[in-house]
Formats: sequence, structure tokens, C-alpha cells
Amino acid sequence: MDGDRRFAPTLILQKSDFAKKMVILLADGDSRKLMNSKRKLPFCTVFGLAVLYLSVCKSSLSQSAPVSVATSRDGRFKYEIFGKDDPGKPLLILLHGASGPSVGFYREQAEYFSSNGYTVFLPHYFDATKSSDPTMDNYHAWVNVVKTLLSEQRAPTGSAHRKSVLVGYSLGASVAVAAGSEEVPVDAIAEWYGSLPDDFFYHLQGMPPLLILHGERDYNIPVENAQQLIKLCGIKQFQCESHIYPDQGHGFSGAALKDADSRTLSFFSRSVQREEAQNDNGKSRKMQNR
Repeated sequence: MDGDRRFAPTLILQKSDFAKKMVILLADGDSRKLMNSKRKLPFCTVFGLAVLYLSVCKSSLSQSAPVSVATSRDGRFKYEIFGKDDPGKPLLILLHGASGPSVGFYREQAEYFSSNGYTVFLPHYFDATKSSDPTMDNYHAWVNVVKTLLSEQRAPTGSAHRKSVLVGYSLGASVAVAAGSEEVPVDAIAEWYGSLPDDFFYHLQGMPPLLILHGERDYNIPVENAQQLIKLCGIKQFQCESHIYPDQGHGFSGAALKDADSRTLSFFSRSVQREEAQNDNGKSRKMQNR
């Protein structure tokens, strides 16, 4: 991938009361420890969106993945399929940001993951709401888009045991983490510069293995959101990895973008292989107990 490719950033202003949330989760000792640290802007309540489109350079991928369009069985939304929809390949659901699925960056990311062994679904999740406003009702509808895609893959006509991962960017990252908080059946999630919406925090059920990537200079979704997710992982003992890029803002470019892609691929590969090993061990134990 070209080093100067860059995400089209979205202006998202946020506020909330993180410390109050953490008291709900923590015993007194842990809550005092956390309350003593300063927090600025926590999980997202979003007041406005202003989309800025940046030019996108050519992708260095030698071949573009074939792209087809499908519609969910309930007719609520369309999704694009990058590469052949081979049930033998792991499925990657890519969630775009507020600028929508047509932005070149997301399509290049879809091609990148497709060229690295995944069947990529790019859902047009705004179809489910006819709006890109990040309200809690819309978040729930967007999470249901993810659940629908996964359910259709696990339906009798689909693959019952297909390995699946989820990657989201900005608003899409928030949707991904929200879906993870409801324990959607995926093997791993990578969230790039997103946050956990308030309602999903308060009703947190769990989280699949989570990769958190953020820029220190992000003023749209401040890095405190990533730091709070990291703390949440520690408190709840979720399996999480993270990296903060000191010279990046809202969106990665250059060496940081290449590194983020590499980290995401590695994290997904390890998570899928770990799940396969656990399934194999489970089958072996069942055979021994017969």
C-alpha cells in the first residue's frame, strides 16, 4: 500500500462522564485508583459531523479484488463483497466511517484484506437507518446490521463454523466495539480511532479479542477514548492489544498506516488460529470421553 494514503477524517466532538461509569464496574479500591487519574473526553456522545474528503493515491495492490453487491435477506441493507465469497476463507466485515462506503480509503482497505486471505464484506449500514446521525437508536440499528450479516453466514445455507473478524474506522470502529460489547460471534475486532458509545458501556456484556489503535494527536475522537478502552480491558480482563501512534491524528498515513495494517492482520491471524486450536482441543476431549 502506498505510504501516503490517508483516511478521510470526520469531525466528531464528544463528551461524557467516564469516571462515573467506572464506579459502576469497580470495587472501591479500584475505583479510587481510577478516579484519581484525570480524564478529559470519554465515550462518545456525538454533536456534529463535518466530512472532509482528502485525495487518495493509487493503491500498490497489483490486482483489484472482484467486487459484487448483495442484499441482506430481510432487504434492510446492501453490502459489497470483495473477492470470491468462499466459505473456506475467514470472513472480514469492514465498517466504514461517517463519510460512507464509497470513500476510496475504505475500498482500498477492503482490497488489502481481500488480498491477504479474507472474504471482505463492506456493509452499507446507513441503509438500515437512512441517516448517518450517531444517535443511540442508530447505533443499535447498525449493530443489528453486523448481527444480521453474521447470522446469515451461520444460517443452514451458510457456513456454520466460518471464522469471522470485524474491523472498523472512526464511527465504524465505534459500531464495531458496540457490537463487541454485545458479544457478537466474531473471533476478533480491530478498532481504529473509535470509542465505545455510552449505552453499550452501561449494558456491557463482554468483548471478543480487541485490538485498539489510535493517534495521540486525534482531536476528533481524542486518545482518551482509547486509553479508557485499554483500562476497561484490564478491569474486565478482556483480551486486548493496543498501540498509540504519537505522531498521528484522526486517521493514519505513511509508516503508521502500514504498521496499523500489519498489526491488524497479525492480530486477526493469531485470534483465528487460537480459536481453531481451542475448537480442535474441544473435539479431541469429546472423542476421549466417548
